[in-house]
Amino acid sequence: MQSVDEMARQRNVSIARLQGLEVATISVDCAKPVDIGFYVKEKMRFVNPLSWLPKAEIRPGLFAYGKQAPNVAHAVAADSELCAALDVLLTRYAGAVEWCDASLHARVNIWTGTIDGDSTGGERFLSHLETTARRLGDIAQGRSQVEANLSTRAFGPTWFRNRAMVGGLLTGFLGAFLLLFAVIGFSTLRRIAH
Repeated sequence: MQSVDEMARQRNVSIARLQGLEVATISVDCAKPVDIGFYVKEKMRFVNPLSWLPKAEIRPGLFAYGKQAPNVAHAVAADSELCAALDVLLTRYAGAVEWCDASLHARVNIWTGTIDGDSTGGERFLSHLETTARRLGDIAQGRSQVEANLSTRAFGPTWFRNRAMVGGLLTGFLGAFLLLFAVIGFSTLRRIAH
């Protein structure tokens, strides 16, 4: 049997492994700005920092969030194959599936499961990820049963995560600078006092 990395390469999926997290990324046929997250009710965290973003129920138990979510939910709901693929990804593997512009990201927390942790060695995960990306591309290109309005501003989980990462880095640099400034100032005061 092939490794999950070999199967991923054949499907043009990249898998990044970070401490406690696997992120699978596949391209989506989309030239428009999009930023939408998908989740299932039972996997939604108790305290979600993105709970203030607009949400839309796609089907019972399956939701989208982000500024464009209400515009896309009807198109996703009309595609039973897409809903089934999202449901499998979100209930069996990923804690989050996010569509950002021409990319689809599935974030798998390795404490709750892994991409290759089932009897298919990752084939089921990759197949559903590929289906999701293809069907979202159909929605973006207007080839779906129900048209989605993607003209609203793309503001969702990826925008928020990017700003939070930059803010964290800037806070760290500012903290280090202030600490260095305090140490230099303290040592200068000691020299002046002696």
